[in-house]
This record gives sequence, C-alpha cells and structure tokens, in this order.
Amino acid sequence: MDERLDRIERMVEDLIRIVGNTNAMVADVKQEVSDVKQEVSDIKASFKRMEGATALVEKRLDWQNAEIGQLREKVAVK
Repeated sequence: MDERLDRIERMVEDLIRIVGNTNAMVADVKQEVSDVKQEVSDIKASFKRMEGATALVEKRLDWQNAEIGQLREKVAVK
C-alpha cells in the first residue's frame, strides 16, 4: 500500500512539474504572439506611409509627363 501511495505521489509531483513547465511555455508563446502582432502593426503603418508616398510620386510623374508633352509640342511647332 505504501509503495502505491509513493508511486501516486511521484506521479502527482511529475504532473505538477509538467503543468508548471507547460504554463511557462504558454506564457512565452503569448509574449511572442504579442510581439509579432506589434511588428505586423508597425509594418502595416509603414506600408500605409509608403502607399501615400507612392501616390504622391505617381502624381508628380503624371505632371512631369504632361509638362514634357507640352514642351515637345512647343518644340515641334517651331
């Protein structure tokens, strides 16, 4: 009977240790997920800024192309 109780006690101790280790790993994973979410948020913000800058560059290129077209017309007329 004592052997059986000792064995059960060791098994409970092992189980408690395993649960503790699992909880520590879950906490680590939660932190990593939180870090990844923040990085994704930062990347999205950077992408939005780049989209705005790209739109501005496209407008400037359109304007410059129009200006070049007008200059070519003036040169061709002369």
